[in-house]
Amino acid sequence: MAEALGEVANRIGFVGKGSDLERQEVLSRGYEYFAVPSVSTLDLRRRPVRSLGAAWRSYREARRIVRQFAPAAVIGLGGYASVPTVMAASRLRVPVTLLEQNVIPGRATRWLSRRADRVCVAFEETRSSLGLAGSCRWTGNPVRQIASIEQGRRAEHLLLVLGGSQGARSLNVAVPEALRRVGHPGPGWRVMHQSGEHDAAAVQAAYQACGWEASVEPFLKLPPRWLAQSELVISRAGATTLAEIACEGVATVLVPYPHATDDHQRANADWFVCRGAARMVEETGGREMLVAGLAEEVGGLLGSRARRQEMACAMRTLARSRAADAVVGVVAETLVSSGCDSPADSQAA
Repeated sequence: MAEALGEVANRIGFVGKGSDLERQEVLSRGYEYFAVPSVSTLDLRRRPVRSLGAAWRSYREARRIVRQFAPAAVIGLGGYASVPTVMAASRLRVPVTLLEQNVIPGRATRWLSRRADRVCVAFEETRSSLGLAGSCRWTGNPVRQIASIEQGRRAEHLLLVLGGSQGARSLNVAVPEALRRVGHPGPGWRVMHQSGEHDAAAVQAAYQACGWEASVEPFLKLPPRWLAQSELVISRAGATTLAEIACEGVATVLVPYPHATDDHQRANADWFVCRGAARMVEETGGREMLVAGLAEEVGGLLGSRARRQEMACAMRTLARSRAADAVVGVVAETLVSSGCDSPADSQAA
């Protein structure tokens, strides 16, 4: 997304909650980074007085950053960290574009949408949930652009396990156990498993015990490169991950994170399942049901190349590989409508 924005902005800054991983990723790519503490609605309910004070301090810091950075446009990506910055930008009359990545719009997007000039949605169905048809644009979800990998890249059978940037402990435990029950499907198959920082050694040992060749990494910097080599994916149902899977066209088994706000990961997963592009195994029934469900779904797909190819084709039809350009077009639209005659000479936050 930032790469595409570089065509209409000569300076780009990110505002986040201040985590080390977030800061490192942004700075390593040459962009500016600003930290603004966020306050969730759960915090407001549990500790209203303290949280209101924290929210006010966050807003003041965001207002200071917006004044200092002086952006021509602000893009809100959803989540509580975006709230104070979008509010500050709106009150300082800086054009605001929101990007809602999930089927079910998050609380931050629902609340901020009336302060935004435009709202970009990843799924067409999301428009009806916002009630802002005039300012909504169906763009898709921007994904990272990487150099294409030559045809024939999937000659080696790779099973990719993605638990999100922090890993997923339930998948770390359940996937090796499910593969032990399935048994090894034959020569060439191996696993690449993104585990998060804390479980890597235990997950590696679990694969060794069940007879699968596996590489376990705490963090994958470029999941699309691994997706391009994969024949089957087991993944959470985060919106960006799903968009990347669609662009690479890979058969997928989705395990939605059960505690996501408004159960939005399940809604994301269901959208792809209903279109024949994925299968879903829910975690809500406990560990044994998760392992059994994964063994059934993954075992069936490992044993049928035709089913994998059918799902991969269905997944590829859902891709919107030019979503980043579409969002940039909407941002440029807001700049023009706000009186900025030269979007290319602007900067974005």
